[in-house]
Amino acid sequence: MKQITLSHNLSLAYDHVLFSQSDFNAPNSVLISMQKALTPQAEIYMSINNNYETDAFMLENTLIETIRANEVDGFIVDQIFTRDYHDVNEALLSTLSNEIRNCHFIIGPAFTKVPYFLHSRLAEVFIDNDVSGIIYDLREIDLSDFKALQPLAKLKMHVKKRISIIPLIKAEQLEALKKSIPFDVCVIDEM
Repeated sequence: MKQITLSHNLSLAYDHVLFSQSDFNAPNSVLISMQKALTPQAEIYMSINNNYETDAFMLENTLIETIRANEVDGFIVDQIFTRDYHDVNEALLSTLSNEIRNCHFIIGPAFTKVPYFLHSRLAEVFIDNDVSGIIYDLREIDLSDFKALQPLAKLKMHVKKRISIIPLIKAEQLEALKKSIPFDVCVIDEM
């Protein structure tokens, strides 16, 4: 299982790193180029959210310019949800997909706030817009509680190999995750 480290600091130990602030706001962009210099072989992902921007037009442009300004392996975004996590802004989703092109386009852990009965429908929208993964936040879930994991298992079965479901966990949850549902990749919160 590929393990991506969620962090907001530099390290020589990273093979796969997701730079983000703790609230999944965009990180200090200087970290990206410095990490590339430290570990040129590492896969680097970054969150592009700007939770402080309230104007929709400015937010869209901020997200686009953040993508254009950074050369990373993948971008994570949460700010595509509308109607209290019941829908997505498909125009923005399509625009971001066109900007990201050949990099990984990943929906952030805000997806976990989507009501479980909408998971499959929104996953289909993401697949149609070339999203490569969905981060699913499990940090506050007991991984031995099958009932708590049921929405995630149903989502994983629905999407099969068409899109990656990427659990976000604490380091101490890794062994329990390996015993529950098989995943190809996970994000480990080091913050």
